[in-house]
Amino acid sequence: MAQEKQDRPAADNGSESRSGGIPRGEMVLMHLGPGERFYKFYILSEPRQDSVRVEHRIITKEHADGSLEMVSYNAWLTDGQSEKRDVIRVPSLSKALFEQIVERVRTQSAVPDEAFREIDLSRCQSVKDQLDVLARLGLNA
Repeated sequence: MAQEKQDRPAADNGSESRSGGIPRGEMVLMHLGPGERFYKFYILSEPRQDSVRVEHRIITKEHADGSLEMVSYNAWLTDGQSEKRDVIRVPSLSKALFEQIVERVRTQSAVPDEAFREIDLSRCQSVKDQLDVLARLGLNA
């Protein structure tokens, strides 16, 4: 989903890197630069259709100046594989505008409240703590 710039390559070179790496074909959606941290992740799960599950995901990071960067995409999950589609990047927005966007997605989606997950990483003390939270939840970062 997202990568720390210091630990991971900027692009997939078709193989796995030596630092734990990005699996072949994995799309890197976000890098963390100096002074940046993850902010919040949202996962909106659509009801399962056959063997395919679709999730709409929103991931954000906080820039050193306090503004946010947001990436939104659809994840098509089938047989343990995921494919990212319809990727949208907003390089800079305020926290207030971000909260408005999330509220609109929440109210306009036709799924029950329990299908809308918020993962608040802003309370973590370090990026390592954030990555530990994501790993415990089974989300690759």
